Amino acid sequence: MQSDAYADRYLSGHELWGDDFTAAQTSQWFNDEREAYAQLCGPCTSKDTYGYHGINRFHGFRKLPPRRFSHALGIGSSFGGEFLSLLDSIDRITILEPSARLRSTSLRDVPLEYVDPTPTGAFPLDTGTFDLVLCLGVLHHIPNVTYVLSEIGRVMAPGGWALIREPVISMGDWRYPRKPGITKRERGIPRAILETAVNKAGMSIQSSVFCISPFTSRIGKTIHRNLYASPFGAALDRTLAFVTAWNYRYHANYAWQKIRPSSVYIVAKRDTPGGFCDHVIRSPRGNDEGVAT
Repeated sequence: MQSDAYADRYLSGHELWGDDFTAAQTSQWFNDEREAYAQLCGPCTSKDTYGYHGINRFHGFRKLPPRRFSHALGIGSSFGGEFLSLLDSIDRITILEPSARLRSTSLRDVPLEYVDPTPTGAFPLDTGTFDLVLCLGVLHHIPNVTYVLSEIGRVMAPGGWALIREPVISMGDWRYPRKPGITKRERGIPRAILETAVNKAGMSIQSSVFCISPFTSRIGKTIHRNLYASPFGAALDRTLAFVTAWNYRYHANYAWQKIRPSSVYIVAKRDTPGGFCDHVIRSPRGNDEGVAT
């Protein structure tokens, strides 16, 4: 166990746990997480069980330009369910997926090509290949997040788009046994660190908004509906996230500190060579949605 002083550097949100690991530590983390999600979710997981279509449409897909995407990349997209709402606009899909259990041959009539990721985080993919990248709820399972985001930027074509959704809270103190429903290694990424890494990877943030309020799932359980799957639920969740954004902090020590949004949804565009890099403007508290100028 690390000393409290050492771990508190990371629980404060000033540094990201895992981003400065050695090669051996990174490899061990990769092996621990390779099949962890498949084991957690069980055999019923499939493209049809993907439950965030409403969130994706509301925060991501509707902000993309009306165009066809010649080659899309899914990071940890398993069966590819997150692509269903965009399928008519995509010619080809490649998925970088560590699990051998979360794979399918096709998504409706679109073939899926799978590539095995490497323990180092280096993508075995050509530079400038993809004009659309989806990375939705995956980076918090990865140790060296900053490096992996740089790889996302590398394989994106100039002018390409990336949609990134990640938890930006600690998900508990990882020095102790995890709660049910959380894998051994996963932890959230502090918002400022995530956005800085996206920009350093050569992407301009067009939109960055809080989402996934703890109240949304509670309301959904009460009315027996998955609110994250519907446009209404996504709009409700956005409202709940917005009104509690003032209370955002990375790690909660008290119950009242947990009343805050848990994730951020980022829409980013790959900079073109010599192009103007957009800037993200926030309020002094840093809790509002990012606005590209």
